[in-house]
Amino acid sequence: MSIKLIVTDMDGTLLDEDHATVPARNIAALRKAREAGIKLAVASGRTWCILRDAVGQMGGVDYAILANGASILDCTTGEFIYENGFPPAQAAALIRALEGENLPFEVYCRGQNYLRPEDADRLGEALLTPQFAEVYLKQGVKVVPDLVEALGNCPMEKINLFYAPEERKEALEQMAMAIGPVEVSRALEKNMEFNFGGVSKGKALATLAARLGLGPDEVMAFGDAGNDLTMLRWAGWSFAMANATEEAKAAAKHQTASNHEAGVGQAVERFILGK
Repeated sequence: MSIKLIVTDMDGTLLDEDHATVPARNIAALRKAREAGIKLAVASGRTWCILRDAVGQMGGVDYAILANGASILDCTTGEFIYENGFPPAQAAALIRALEGENLPFEVYCRGQNYLRPEDADRLGEALLTPQFAEVYLKQGVKVVPDLVEALGNCPMEKINLFYAPEERKEALEQMAMAIGPVEVSRALEKNMEFNFGGVSKGKALATLAARLGLGPDEVMAFGDAGNDLTMLRWAGWSFAMANATEEAKAAAKHQTASNHEAGVGQAVERFILGK
């Protein structure tokens, strides 16, 4: 095996059950792999501002695939080397339509979260755990009176509905699709995520690998949920967590232990570090 790039999802994969802490075994294994010259990337539905804390625990990464694959950040230079966000007109129309749905949502742009004041006041259980809520609120989330005006021509990476009633999800998806090309995913049970048509973690990972001159067999990927499927299918060495959805397990070539058991670290130890 000649793995030259490791890419891991965050929630339900690299992070523990609190959605904020990276288990020590994961940190140790990934640091040793990086010291051996293997590039390390995270691939998340999150923005960079919400990932920084976890990346700091790891001691750093080389690349971050953000917002389900809408952009790629070179973490060593701070440069966005790939962006595939909504066109401004489509972004504005989608925001205005969702404003009429009376559901809390946030907008991602250039690694930053944007919220309306009324949504900042009603997040409640949407922030998953107290530990995650602390990370979310301290990392520079911007509360703005008008999302469309705040974004301007910034390429919107994603819209995240914190929670949507199950009986409304189909209508919300149809509404978004009527406005323009859109990818709809659900990283968590209650949320809905809207990306521009064609955006996926798999496409972004293939783009990053091509930039590095790597093929699928030189890439190890970890994931657990619906927004990881394309990445798990593309990578030659892909691992679904024990806690993953059945779809993710079917998409991956291998399985590893759960996120709570540091399954990422266990796989890296076995297949790369030779333990």
